[in-house]
Amino acid sequence: MKQSLIIDCDPGVDDATGLLTAFASSDLDLLAVTTVGGNVSAAKTARNARILRQIAGR
Repeated sequence: MKQSLIIDCDPGVDDATGLLTAFASSDLDLLAVTTVGGNVSAAKTARNARILRQIAGR
């Protein structure tokens, strides 16, 4: 049974790795990804999350 998950992150290096891992997992039902500003602006973290989603084919 898949675990449903919503991820809230600020995708830089560590969160980007976590997102890619979640996107690749067949055990997770990734319902949503939300982003906040962290080391970079909220606009950049949202862009990073969209790019990672595209790379993962999701």
